[in-house]
Amino acid sequence: MKRVYIILIFSVLVLAVNAQNYFGVSLGLLTTYQLDNVDNTTARLGGGGEIGAIYQLQRNNFLFQTGLGFNYSVSILGVDSMPLSANMIDTEGTPFTYKGIVYDRVDRANVTELSVPLMLGFNISSFYALIGAKFVYPLMTTTRQTALLTTYGDYNGMFYEDFFDMPQHGYANAQPAKTIGQTDFSYDVRACVELGGRWSLSGKKSLSSQLQVGLFAEYGVLNTLKGGNNNLVDVDYSKYMSVKMNHIYTTLSPSLASVYNLRIGLRASLLFPVADFNSKHKKCMCIDYVNRKYSVYRKRR
Repeated sequence: MKRVYIILIFSVLVLAVNAQNYFGVSLGLLTTYQLDNVDNTTARLGGGGEIGAIYQLQRNNFLFQTGLGFNYSVSILGVDSMPLSANMIDTEGTPFTYKGIVYDRVDRANVTELSVPLMLGFNISSFYALIGAKFVYPLMTTTRQTALLTTYGDYNGMFYEDFFDMPQHGYANAQPAKTIGQTDFSYDVRACVELGGRWSLSGKKSLSSQLQVGLFAEYGVLNTLKGGNNNLVDVDYSKYMSVKMNHIYTTLSPSLASVYNLRIGLRASLLFPVADFNSKHKKCMCIDYVNRKYSVYRKRR
């Protein structure tokens, strides 16, 4: 692998000698979707954005692009309803079953990542295409779990019906519940493709800034689940029924479950030329030994 990196770096340096080099910035908007094999969940579309610095090498119709980027995304999962129950004794000494149900639950993961893309491609007229890989390292992940909680008292047939919607007794109906937490994901390698158009901002083909706008797609080829041994829901009965929800990915083992990332979005890049190595003329500082003076003229290559 080390030899492959050396060959790649050497190839880029050789190409850069007779190529146009550009540095620039990029901004993007994206939708996210997590592909997993986790039971009792439904993946939903999330969203996010990205910003980065890029380097692009252009030689004839060949393109090479790399850089450094920061990505922020929100992945969303719907989690199936979960019943809760505990045997208790009320203030009058009567035994009953304190029951509840957590439903309409949504688990969100807010992920901040550092990414380094390596892309190869081509451009024909105003069309360009790039394909390659992106190496992604997660910097920070926070989670937010929201749900509705309904609780009631079941006296095992002692009364005509169960006790519902009595807040003064701890029986709440559709009470909002929310938990903020943290988790970790593993690093990822994503296969990437980008297609779009590019335009010169000054009307010239060389030594001009360029605008590049395209659609992109990324698919993670590695299982990014780190997992954990948390409970899906922790219940505190000291204050009636208070629930603490843990993100479902923190309750799983990566040996039994897997999570892969899919992202589709729109990216705009502004490229600035650094040097024109394809110029047909080059300045030369020469010495006139006859007249003993320096002269500067444009020498044809």
